[in-house]
Amino acid sequence: MKGLATVFLAGMAFAAVAKDLTIAIDTTAPKRDAFPHYVPCVGYAADPKAGDEAAALACRRAGAWLFHTSLCDDATLEFCDLYGLRLFVVLEGDQKAAIATVNRLAQSPHKGVVAGLQLGADPTGGADPSMWKKVASVAARQFPKAAVALPVKSPDSPMLAAMNVGLESVTHLVVDLRDATAPYERLEAVAKKLRKSSDKRLAKLRLWAVGPGQVAGLKDANAALAWQMHWIMSAFAVDRTDGVFVERPCRADDFGLAMRHFWAATTGNRSLVGHGEAATSAPREEKTAKKPVVVASMDDDSLLGDVVELGEDESYRPVPVACANVAAGKNGDVEYLVLLAPPVENDGQRVCLVLVNTTGERVKLSIDVNKKGGSVSSGWRRRLVPDEEKGVMRNSTRERWGKPFSETIEQGEVTFLDFRI
Repeated sequence: MKGLATVFLAGMAFAAVAKDLTIAIDTTAPKRDAFPHYVPCVGYAADPKAGDEAAALACRRAGAWLFHTSLCDDATLEFCDLYGLRLFVVLEGDQKAAIATVNRLAQSPHKGVVAGLQLGADPTGGADPSMWKKVASVAARQFPKAAVALPVKSPDSPMLAAMNVGLESVTHLVVDLRDATAPYERLEAVAKKLRKSSDKRLAKLRLWAVGPGQVAGLKDANAALAWQMHWIMSAFAVDRTDGVFVERPCRADDFGLAMRHFWAATTGNRSLVGHGEAATSAPREEKTAKKPVVVASMDDDSLLGDVVELGEDESYRPVPVACANVAAGKNGDVEYLVLLAPPVENDGQRVCLVLVNTTGERVKLSIDVNKKGGSVSSGWRRRLVPDEEKGVMRNSTRERWGKPFSETIEQGEVTFLDFRI
């Protein structure tokens, strides 16, 4: 996977069942600054329900801090502003109505809740796609630090062609993958078109993805949460992905607990240096030709990234398969993300691993950092483990001290490991 070739499996030959896993981490390799700085990187494709503190608490329990929605009336804006929720607003209506909505939002005392503006819900652009050119210009002027996005479903979206003039005001594509039980191939196809484009306006665009919250036929709630984690993690494996919206998941409170941990991990650890699956990531196939790797550099005040091309070797791995396998009722894999925090002088390098295990077996996890072994100084572990009797996820937190690093990941477990090296 482009730009994420710094993590690999060492000393393993995985078949359908994984028992021992060593993740090798190279902290000196090029890093991808992957996550927005002041909005959650996972949100809901749903309308917020304005109300009192109890309504806000329900949102937080469900992990719903950010909404992809067309609902932006005054009561909703006030509710979101009061309780720290954000909106990625889908503009509706004709050109006049859409511009009126943008101007109304810009004049609102609660305009700070707007994290992004999407130019309609129709990836074809509707009857007159060219009308969105002026809307995009007004949106970019009124909300210079927010995302301005086009809806697409594929690399050949009619909206991209229709916006040939006015594309300079657009910062993101929102890729609708609600019909996809696994996101990687279609999302990567869109990213590949952007990477290869000679048009600088296309080359700068970044991605949000909208995915399903449930899979028909996947009845077990624990398996559904594990599948959802696979979906989100493999979406972030695509190098331009800033965030993911999901429709209402199978068990919102358990999903919300996972997302609170995920947001904590991505807030403190901005650099994504690796993604993989135990079976499909090894062995790597290296290509010696120098090719560009896209890295996003974000400042603290903006959702927007500057694209930087680095002359690094590309490494190719098979397409992730665990997400699709779990959706089909099969065993999946150990899928993981490796995140790094900015180094702190005299305090070591902070590393965070996000993992989900759907192999059907318990897995013993080790790490090898910079080919020097797996010594860690301190850290914590947060686990979401299926409870066979209660059928719910159990949350536990514990401190970890000592070395070498070794942990056991249960079948069905979603875990977050944070440590210093």
